[in-house]
Amino acid sequence: MAETGLEPTEAFHYNWKNELKAFDETKSRVKGLVDSDLTGVDDDPNLRHEIVKKVGEACARWGFFQVINHGIPLTTLDEMIDGIRRFHEQDKEAKKEFYSRDNSRKVIYNSNFDLYVAEAANWRDTLRDLCYAIISDANSICRDIMIEYSNRVMKLGLTLLELLSEALGLNRSYLEDIGCGEGLLMVGHYYPPCPEPDLTLGTGSHTDSGFFTVLLQDQISRL
Repeated sequence: MAETGLEPTEAFHYNWKNELKAFDETKSRVKGLVDSDLTGVDDDPNLRHEIVKKVGEACARWGFFQVINHGIPLTTLDEMIDGIRRFHEQDKEAKKEFYSRDNSRKVIYNSNFDLYVAEAANWRDTLRDLCYAIISDANSICRDIMIEYSNRVMKLGLTLLELLSEALGLNRSYLEDIGCGEGLLMVGHYYPPCPEPDLTLGTGSHTDSGFFTVLLQDQISRL
C-alpha cells in the first residue's frame, strides 16, 4: 500500500495566531489571498506545495473545497449557466426529442433519473450529457457553450487530480494514470419555482457516482 502524505484529521488543528503570523509574513494582503489559489500552481514550487497541503486538509476534514482563479473565464461560467437555463426554458417541443430514460443514450433530458425507485421525487429537471469525447449532441441552443465549458473543466479536472495525487503522497500523475480522469459526465439541473416548496426538495441526499465532481453554482449558491 502506498504511503500517503496526509496526517490524521486530528492533526489539522486550527491555530489562529499562527495563521495570522503566516498571513502577515506573506505581505500579500487580503487581495493576495484572493489572487493566489491556482494561479501559478505550475510555475511556483512553493505555491504548489502550499496548495497541495490545503487540498489535502480540505479533503480530510470536509470532503470538498472551493477553487478560485482556476483559469476558466467568468464569461464562460455565466454563459454555461445561461445555456442550461435556455435549454430548460425553451418550448417543450424543441427539447422533446431528448426526453428519455434510456441510459445508453449520450444525451438525456428528464426529471429524476430514479423516478420509479426513489422514495421521493426531487423538484428538478435535468439535462445529462456524456462527454467522453468532449462532443455534445445537445440542442443547438446550448451546444457551443457546453463544448467550450467541457474542454475547460476537463483541463481543470486534470490539474485537480495532480494536486490530489500529491496530497496523498503519490506521484503527480498517479490518479490520471489509473484512469480517474477518463470520461466526463455533465449534468445541468434546473429548479423551477415550486408552488409548495415546503413539500419537496430540489436535491435529496445522495452520493455522486463519479470519482469527483466539479460543481458550478448559480448566484443562489445553496450547497
